[in-house]
Amino acid sequence: MRISRRVALKLALALALVAVVLTPPAAHAGPGHDHGEEAAAQANAMPRVVADSDLFELVGILGEGGTLTIYLDRTATNEPVDGAEIEVMLGDAQAKAERIGPAVYRVRLPALAKPGHFDLTFSLTAGTDSDLLAGSFEVPAPPEEGAVRHGWLDALTEAPLLWVGGVGLFVAGLLLGYVARPRTLPPMVETDPIPAPSAAIPPRVGAGEPTPIRRVAAPTAVALLTLLAVSPAWSQPAPAPEPPRRLPDGAVFVPKPTQRLLEVRTQRAELGRADTAIQLVGTIVPDPNASGRVQASQAGRLEPGEGGLPVLGQRVERGQVLAYVTPAYSISERGTLQQSIAELDQQIGIAEARANRLAGLRGSVSDREIQEARQELAGLRQRRAAVAPSLSGREPLIAPVSGVVSTVRGAIGGIVDNQQPVFEIVDPTRLWVEALAFDRTAQGTVSGASVLLPDGRTAPLELVGRGLSVRQGAVPLNFRLPSPPEGISVGTPVTVLLRLPRPQEGIVLPADAVVRSAEGPPVVYAHAAPERFVPLQVRAEPIDGARVLVTAGVEPGTRVVTRAAGMIAQVR
Repeated sequence: MRISRRVALKLALALALVAVVLTPPAAHAGPGHDHGEEAAAQANAMPRVVADSDLFELVGILGEGGTLTIYLDRTATNEPVDGAEIEVMLGDAQAKAERIGPAVYRVRLPALAKPGHFDLTFSLTAGTDSDLLAGSFEVPAPPEEGAVRHGWLDALTEAPLLWVGGVGLFVAGLLLGYVARPRTLPPMVETDPIPAPSAAIPPRVGAGEPTPIRRVAAPTAVALLTLLAVSPAWSQPAPAPEPPRRLPDGAVFVPKPTQRLLEVRTQRAELGRADTAIQLVGTIVPDPNASGRVQASQAGRLEPGEGGLPVLGQRVERGQVLAYVTPAYSISERGTLQQSIAELDQQIGIAEARANRLAGLRGSVSDREIQEARQELAGLRQRRAAVAPSLSGREPLIAPVSGVVSTVRGAIGGIVDNQQPVFEIVDPTRLWVEALAFDRTAQGTVSGASVLLPDGRTAPLELVGRGLSVRQGAVPLNFRLPSPPEGISVGTPVTVLLRLPRPQEGIVLPADAVVRSAEGPPVVYAHAAPERFVPLQVRAEPIDGARVLVTAGVEPGTRVVTRAAGMIAQVR
């Protein structure tokens, strides 16, 4: 049975319309049933059980099939506890958790796969510490099967792009079927009559005549594409993992897996006393007794020494020849020097002849005249010896101290000025810090000092002395670095912390615990719950480069984040 082209197109259109009508739209909650905002505000997107004590803090996240993933940490420090033995009891059922990763355990309780309220008991043993924790949580019931459906006009309003795509695919399929339609070939002239087909041999289809499968292939593809385009399965979002997020009350929800990645650590706040500090702006400078500059006494052309010019970072010893400087003269200056040498040579010749003549007349002349002639000759020779190097000699540049070459100004063949140093030598083991004190309190008695480097490292300082002259409205202070850190360079800007003998009461915390909030004031994050961190505005004063003294805003006993506080503050 053959199907005509018009019938095939009608069949494709009918299939497409049936696909559109029979395909259900995406289910949407009706008025009063939309809980999207409420779900977004919830801290825990997945069912979990929380239990803690003075020793341990436990969080169990429920997965599929009643699988409970357990994260075990120390309560005081939030440090993961690895290698612990955990037994979970639910009523009469009891199961032992297995370790699946560093400080991560898993246990399967089939009863947790059903909705309801569950009370769990955890028996923990970690080294010499053991504890018994209890926790409960609610497993919600699955969503109802029947969801309120909107009409097609509402669905079209809420998802117009989906419908436009489906209609576009449908039209494209129709155009494709129209372009691929069979075309009738013109009749061929034949002289012989065509014999009637035999009943035993089925008639063959001509080259220009479509087969039944070819007639319905394109319309069927159009119907299937339309069915896929309007299918709601393409518009269903995939479940996303739990990300850290800031809650409406300002607290930050950080899941336990994220805490492990950030290595969040805490400590309990305890009252103490410490000397407050004042911050000064300083700079790393070389020790004047262990550094030096090498410069020429006159302008000239730079020439290398026996080992070539020294390079940056090269170790040199005191008295070592670093380079040579050949005096550079203009044509007129060189002519004047040559004239002076020629005159000296002439005078030396005359004086030498006179001294020889007087020596030959010894006895006729006094010895005094002979001695004066010889002294005059020696003086002329010394004058020539002093002038001759200025024309053809060169000046050696000698290292004044032992150390490392920190600056090289010049190249082979270049002209150097006598006012500019060619090399600077610094001993990296003997460095100072120079700071400017604008505050009068910093000019008083100092109980201690330290330096804070740009990379966060700290080092102690020893006060060398104060300047009596005011520089830029401040008094200069010099400090010695007893043990300079590695990799430090001269000229590096640093922060100098002066500890004053004024002890105050407060809570001593690491400097990394205090961060700037989005509003500007300094805050610390309190570990209020296993996965909840609350920002607290504080008033803090520096103690040294690694510690601060919190004088207000934190109560004793509060668990304060000491590591990764800056990462928590960036959660939005």
